[in-house]
Amino acid sequence: MSRPKYTPVPTRDRAADHTPRRKKPAEGDEGFVEVDDSESGPSACFLIGLNAFAFSYSLVVATLGVVILPSEAIHLFSEQHAMMLGVMLGCTGTTQLLGPAVGYHSDRSTSQYGRRRPLLVVGAVLACAGCVVMRVAREFMLSYLYIGALTAAIAGLNISYACYTALLPDLMPSAHLGRASGTMATMSMLGALFGFCLFGFLLHIQHAYTVYIVVIVMTVSLTCCVAKEKAKEEAAPFSVSELVSAYSIDVVAHTDFFWVFVTRVFYYMGISLQAFLLFMLRDVQHVKDAKRTTALLAMINQLSAALIAAPSGWLSDRYGRKPLVYASCLVMASVYLGFALAPSLDVIIWMSVAFGLGNGMFLSVDYALACDTMPSAESAAQGLGVWGVSAFLGSTLGPLIAAPLLAYFGWTSDPNAYSTQGYTAVNLAGTVYVCLSGLFLCCVRAR
Repeated sequence: MSRPKYTPVPTRDRAADHTPRRKKPAEGDEGFVEVDDSESGPSACFLIGLNAFAFSYSLVVATLGVVILPSEAIHLFSEQHAMMLGVMLGCTGTTQLLGPAVGYHSDRSTSQYGRRRPLLVVGAVLACAGCVVMRVAREFMLSYLYIGALTAAIAGLNISYACYTALLPDLMPSAHLGRASGTMATMSMLGALFGFCLFGFLLHIQHAYTVYIVVIVMTVSLTCCVAKEKAKEEAAPFSVSELVSAYSIDVVAHTDFFWVFVTRVFYYMGISLQAFLLFMLRDVQHVKDAKRTTALLAMINQLSAALIAAPSGWLSDRYGRKPLVYASCLVMASVYLGFALAPSLDVIIWMSVAFGLGNGMFLSVDYALACDTMPSAESAAQGLGVWGVSAFLGSTLGPLIAAPLLAYFGWTSDPNAYSTQGYTAVNLAGTVYVCLSGLFLCCVRAR
């Protein structure tokens, strides 16, 4: 018998994940054929289309943090660029706080277009409007308007992301969440790789905002077309107290989810320090075209991550999520420790390959681990919104701590450069952060 066509699973209770579906028979068959989702699973095309938004989200977030904002900080705040980079990254990080509120509203939506897609589109429109204003502010050197527009653009992007992440548990059987998570990670890596290639070698930074708009519109449209949601006929009434509680985790009832949250906070604290790579190449390795070299290293990083992400997701479905996270944290900690020793550029290139492998392993199972432990499948967007706050805490605290470390330990008489000691302090902090990420995962009882 030919492989049955995959049909998305509507929002349901986790206990029903392996209940056989009924498939329309082929010509000549009698009755209906029972199909086990755990064996058939979704097609690769379905997974790629559903995760299309991950491509644009990663393209924007990754290139902003590593290439665009460091360069724009120098352009707009030449004498305080390291501190202002920390401020800009902090502002973008705070927009993650929208996740639980957006998720709470999305879970209760009765729109005829589905629970997730309307807000997914609204967020995309806000993100595109913010990109337009960022481009204008950059042109006319309106530095603080740029920060405001940046915050609005990333807020819109995170509104869309909060709804997008809930689509997977809505439409996927849990037996295939690892594979879906691996596809999400692969699309994310490819988006970042595409962005670094464009802005590192082909296009000037000022064109980034136009590219962002085009890619967001295309991928949101594709994800909305693939995600065939059914309208929810009725929903629980809005409650202010429930909305407030959406920003908290019941540690006693959902202990595993809490420790997954903590693990992710420290992961993002570590990963956010990659934003200082451009400055390190400029000041320690004395690279002439630091932006171009940073983009090249980021491309190597993302390519190695993309190669390992899908296999890691497949392995996690069979052997568990935690071993892959432990391995990834060990690899990333080793890389940060190597960076702290101020190696040559040739060594840094190989370290970027290793960092990409570690990062790819983590991202391939991170989402699946959150879905495995989240409090309720019916309120997936709300639960994953809380999970998204961990990225806010990590990506905000990481740069806000690292920027003063760099300024204090790396102070020189030249206001446009920092010493090796400052970057050593930053990279040692990264080593500690990712080690703590792996350590706190030990508290998670789920596999």
